[in-house]
Amino acid sequence: MEREQEYIILTTERQKEKICGRQNAQQWPFACGMIDAFWEQMKLPGILEENEIGLYHNPCFSLPIAREKTKLIATIHDVVFRERADLVEARLCEYLDRWTEVACKVADRIITVSEYSKRQVIKYYGVEDSKIEVIYNGIENKFQKADKYEQERVKKLYGLKDFVLYLGAMEPKKNLDCLLDAMRIVKEKFPECQVAIAGGKGPQEYDIKKAIRIRRLENTAVVTGYVDEKDVTALLSAARVFVYPSVYEGFGFPPLEAMACETATIVSDATSLPEVVGEGAWIVGKEDREGMAKAIERLLSDREEARAYSIKGKQRSRLFTWEKCIKKTWELYKKVI
Repeated sequence: MEREQEYIILTTERQKEKICGRQNAQQWPFACGMIDAFWEQMKLPGILEENEIGLYHNPCFSLPIAREKTKLIATIHDVVFRERADLVEARLCEYLDRWTEVACKVADRIITVSEYSKRQVIKYYGVEDSKIEVIYNGIENKFQKADKYEQERVKKLYGLKDFVLYLGAMEPKKNLDCLLDAMRIVKEKFPECQVAIAGGKGPQEYDIKKAIRIRRLENTAVVTGYVDEKDVTALLSAARVFVYPSVYEGFGFPPLEAMACETATIVSDATSLPEVVGEGAWIVGKEDREGMAKAIERLLSDREEARAYSIKGKQRSRLFTWEKCIKKTWELYKKVI
């Protein structure tokens, strides 16, 4: 059946790189934005009808209201804009909420990336349980422990020695204040231990330099900024401990990627994170600064326990593969068609 199908990937004109190299897959660029309700509602229905598209899947929440015979699937990663509007840019909240509600009504099936997100979609949009399929994301095979040479290279590159790592966007949602408060406690017992804050700016403003300054952590915290893709696995592997204190995630890639690199990991108990990491990471309250500090101190001082978490974390991370995600998504396509 798969060989008989033709696949069309709709992209913006900015997408120059070919996404899929299969002979039965075409890539069509359009003059539209990443968030573009006019194109989705006024242009897309005509494209679907004219080309007799049997199934349209938007992997990012929104769907066209008008459609003829085309079956519709949307992936809704989370509903943070409805549940925690304070964590999203105000101008985006109304838009995301409106078109997510539309998608929930017109979709033949909804995909969520965690059981947590499924519960929230049901809660806020009244979608029937049977209409939602949970299909977990995967992590790339490249995430595995880097060799010592690579670890030393990135440590030298970013001016790091013995360090705790956060990798992700710098925005209020990620709860970096909690991590920095915890590091104020940790540095009393481990004065030489650094905390590396790695990643670019998020959609909402967060002044990381001010947050570090008011806690007097200038000699402890290292802000690397955006990390080049080729350095990510080595940086994750080189960290003594990885900490992800986020207060809202629909899934949460960074902890799994750190676990795959065999780094002992700590996450907050917020939203989908406990579901995703299972017993592979140390879970603390999202506002428990002292608890987070104790967890970091324990993993820094007890190498056996840190090793146990690195083993459990690696085993857990192996459950999340793109092959599984693809297989489940394809099975859903067949059901809907």
